[in-house]
Amino acid sequence: MQEAATLPIEINGVDVDNIVLATSSGWSASGQITDENGAAPTLARDRIRIAGRPLSGDTDPRMAAGGVDNGRVKDDWTFAVGGVFGPARIRVTLLDGWMVKAILRDGRDVADTTFNLKSGEELSGLQVIVTNKVTSVTGQLTDDKGAPLADGTVIVFAADSEKWAEDSRFVRSARPDQQGQYQIKGLPPGEYLAIAVDYVQEGMWNDPEYLESIRRYGQKVTLADGASQPISLKIVTPEGQ
Repeated sequence: MQEAATLPIEINGVDVDNIVLATSSGWSASGQITDENGAAPTLARDRIRIAGRPLSGDTDPRMAAGGVDNGRVKDDWTFAVGGVFGPARIRVTLLDGWMVKAILRDGRDVADTTFNLKSGEELSGLQVIVTNKVTSVTGQLTDDKGAPLADGTVIVFAADSEKWAEDSRFVRSARPDQQGQYQIKGLPPGEYLAIAVDYVQEGMWNDPEYLESIRRYGQKVTLADGASQPISLKIVTPEGQ
């Protein structure tokens, strides 16, 4: 089995020596995919991929062991993911029109839980529940006079700041089309805030400090299972930005 090693270091203008890297095969996760009724989903297995996504964006994805079948769904709808290093969350890539409803382990939803197992350990017994009842937030971006705007960024994020994090399922962004129309799909049901800004640096919406600075400008949005929520937005300029 392929092995790898990773070690974060900081260099502050001085030489760093005596660094020792010990390779390992990482930890793994396994389980089964079902629909809401516990049956096999009605979507193509080969279009689904499961991964252990490290919290640190510095980890090279090529380090993952297990070959091309790593994270693929088998004929019996089971899966195995290997070569996960350090703290990570289980993430599932699905076809458009589908979303993850929950990831259960021992009856508890761990879809947003961070796991940090030792090398050689396995996170087993996962049940990934997928659904085609997909939520959506749709609407139009306009200027102060009500004319459509094709420029800007729409951000929809959970009202609960505990759900703000890198790679959070509860934070999404979108750009409008030429008619000012936007759509954000696949957010878990819950309470959200929606805002449109003229410019935001790519990925900044994952920063809890940034979200805290704009939350008072957000419009409240409630998403139910499979519901589509329309909301029209105007560009706002947060104070100090």
